[in-house]
Amino acid sequence: MASYPTRPRRRANGEGSIYAYRGRYRGALTWTDRDGIRKRHTVYGKTQADVRRELDALRVELDRGLPPAAPSTVADFLLGWLESARQRIRPSSWYRAEQAVRVHLTPALGRLPLAKLTPADVERMTAELIESGRSPRTAQIARTILRRALADAQRDGLVHRNVAALARPPHVPVRSLTAGRDYLTAADLRRLVTAAKVHSLGPLVTLAATTGLRQGELLGLSWADWDIGAATLTVRRSLARSWTGWELAEPKTARSRRTINLPTAATAALDRQRALQDARKEAIGTAWQDRAPGLVFTDAVGRLLRGADVTHAFYDLAAAAGLPRIPFHGLRHSAATAMLAAGVPLHVVSDQLGDSTITVTADRYAGVVPEQRREAADAMDRTLG
Repeated sequence: MASYPTRPRRRANGEGSIYAYRGRYRGALTWTDRDGIRKRHTVYGKTQADVRRELDALRVELDRGLPPAAPSTVADFLLGWLESARQRIRPSSWYRAEQAVRVHLTPALGRLPLAKLTPADVERMTAELIESGRSPRTAQIARTILRRALADAQRDGLVHRNVAALARPPHVPVRSLTAGRDYLTAADLRRLVTAAKVHSLGPLVTLAATTGLRQGELLGLSWADWDIGAATLTVRRSLARSWTGWELAEPKTARSRRTINLPTAATAALDRQRALQDARKEAIGTAWQDRAPGLVFTDAVGRLLRGADVTHAFYDLAAAAGLPRIPFHGLRHSAATAMLAAGVPLHVVSDQLGDSTITVTADRYAGVVPEQRREAADAMDRTLG
């Protein structure tokens, strides 16, 4: 007898959802409480049947007017917190939090009862991370993610205090920027811009090196952002991670949304990029795939550029020019240090970069400030001499 595929059973309202998750099964049930507040509770199990029983028991408790039981361990709480956080934070932020929970927090603290977690437990976790070879910065981020999660737990009445906030943070030494490792000197920057004139991604590299724009900001630029007459560029969007891949999104902060003046080299790079793009469009005709129309930087057929491809192309360009290998983000540092060394005021550099505060700029580029102080002293000598 021939067999025919059966249609999947449609889930009834209020039944909840069950799906595979990292080798286990996860189920979620959403309801509205007496105050009209929409709530969601997540349970986990080894099999679908285990999860279904948990959801059934939860539904019975809700029908009796009883709130769901609080998560018993740190691991259970963090898994539920991640589920709810998906609905209110950016995908890129969520992925960072999920990695911290999965790689650091759950292995170190997951089995401890949530209600009995102490500041000493958190301090021990950060200390063990550093002892295992992780950087103090990584330990600091793990503590920060836990502090944010426990702030929600405290708000919901699951814990009486935020022990991560009470725990002493790990000491994170200030890492000074070093030429050749973190950024290029002015002489090397000139060599890079010269070499970029004959590279297919040269315009993007030149714009990064002369303006200090972040990689995501560069990949989110459209031709409408360029005011040719005023020689300015306005940052309105940035390429950011999404739930399904990558998307163009608004910058995170108000200071990131900014208009900058373009040096001559940057304007020339944009002119060259437009010519390159027009030639590609003409060559492939209807095969041009501009699903995000008007982007300045795309791949050979008009699609969004991947950050990893840009970084590797930059490495190849730097190697061909005989320059030290620095991170792509080092071009931002290169532009900032070049401007500061030339005497551009700190607050102007901070505005150009779109840093959250001028303090961030000052702390990051403190190594350049002493040169300016010497120049200021020399200027006073000239004035009084």
